[in-house]
Amino acid sequence: MAAIKEKMQWPPMGILEWKMSEHSAWYTGDAEILANYYSLYSNVNNLGLSYPLHNENFWGRQLKNQGEIFAHVNVAGDIAETSANLLFSESPIIRIAQAQKEGISRYKGTQEVLDKMLMDSSVNFFRKIIEAAESASAMGGVYIKICWDDELSEFPLPVVMQADRAIPEFKFGVLCAVTFWTEYKASSNESDKVYRLLERYEFGKIINTLYFGTGSNLGYVVDLGAIDETKELIAEVVTPLNELLAVYVPNMLPNRLNRNSYIGRSDYSGIEGMMDSLDEIYSNWVRNIVLAQPRVIVPESYLAKKDGKKHYNYDEMIYVQMDIDPISEGSGSRVTLQQFEIKADQYEKSALNFLERIVTSAGYSPQSFGLNIQGSAESGTALNIRERKSIATRNKKQNYWGSALKQIIYLMLVIYKTNLKGKVELDSEVNISFSDGLTNSLSEVSSAVKMISDAIAASTETKVRLIHPEWDEEQIKKEAEAINKENGIGEMSNPDGMNLDTFELDEEKKDAEAKSKANKGTKSVGEK
Repeated sequence: MAAIKEKMQWPPMGILEWKMSEHSAWYTGDAEILANYYSLYSNVNNLGLSYPLHNENFWGRQLKNQGEIFAHVNVAGDIAETSANLLFSESPIIRIAQAQKEGISRYKGTQEVLDKMLMDSSVNFFRKIIEAAESASAMGGVYIKICWDDELSEFPLPVVMQADRAIPEFKFGVLCAVTFWTEYKASSNESDKVYRLLERYEFGKIINTLYFGTGSNLGYVVDLGAIDETKELIAEVVTPLNELLAVYVPNMLPNRLNRNSYIGRSDYSGIEGMMDSLDEIYSNWVRNIVLAQPRVIVPESYLAKKDGKKHYNYDEMIYVQMDIDPISEGSGSRVTLQQFEIKADQYEKSALNFLERIVTSAGYSPQSFGLNIQGSAESGTALNIRERKSIATRNKKQNYWGSALKQIIYLMLVIYKTNLKGKVELDSEVNISFSDGLTNSLSEVSSAVKMISDAIAASTETKVRLIHPEWDEEQIKKEAEAINKENGIGEMSNPDGMNLDTFELDEEKKDAEAKSKANKGTKSVGEK
């Protein structure tokens, strides 16, 4: 990417940036924003390429047809929300690996601090990641930067940064630097002027620069104290370690518009035309309903004058006597009732067909959106089969999120120890366990555990882990020991809970009694 210079065009736009703008318009769910985007920006061509943003699609025509009826189905928002729900509707389990092992007590304090940090109300960690996951689905990726302010919180603060407000720099697929930008409006006397804060994150430092320019021009550098929002910032912040305090999470890779890019692919990629057609179907359906409204056609002589205009009062209850039948056939003075047929079935079938194609192309099962769910309630196994496409997409995204969350937790621990003077072990190994968004019922889990137990195919600890995946190793171990103790399992010399001191004597006594009974039942030769 070219270096950022004063008075350059802003924001710098390439094909991927234009696509983010388009996806942002869809994500808003606002029909006016969509119409403005396709009508006003479709012909912009700064790349020398024939970029396919045609203003002849449905939304591109709407500003030209001011009087037309249109409806917008926010399927784009539903896709992004469903993606986030599948990933994080149940919070992931985050553990320090060494804290789960016996004999390594110094890491248990780090686990306690981490638990407190993640649940702190000022940090809002789990809320932040579900917010970030929804943005990533729409925009193709998301950034999370790590900030700190001891007046706001005793812990580091993760901040979600949007992909269309960031300029990343990658090397061999690794994020080496990123510049975030935020706009602030100038005074009311300068309506076309804006301030822009550019935060450049590099290894070991953060550089803050404030520019004063226009909506399309970066402008020139001004002092950070020029506006209240930036006056407390430091021009250059040296970070404690040679680390980049920002993490990029791609939604999916590769990006089909540029396979060499490390910028992620949006869930909307390739389905923009179908979403546009879906809105056209619904808009035509609504128009059909409006045109099919009941109409009463009456002769001009039936109209009454009011304010110089003729009108017919539908609510009139008393009429003068007429010498003709107003509804008789062949009468030139008849009243005609007219209502056109609404072809709702055809519209519904077309809309559902497009909707299923949209969500399937985005990587999800129709059932995840409440489609094709006719019939009785299903078991967890049957539901998992129907949701297979959604589960596969979720599992792919977990690969990106798993490594990103480990890096985010590590950076938070670093800032907590070095800048906020906390006590944690920085060589801690972080483990991330994702919860299943399609949770099986307790009866199904119990049945599975019983089959495993009957087959003697798992230890007590393994069975406890299956029933309580949210527990840590210490809880699992204690529960397994309690179960074994209650059932007398684990004492190798006494598997059935017998009294070992008298076991051999009891056996001898039983043998003697058995022999005595046998002798009594046997008669000697000559006895009668």
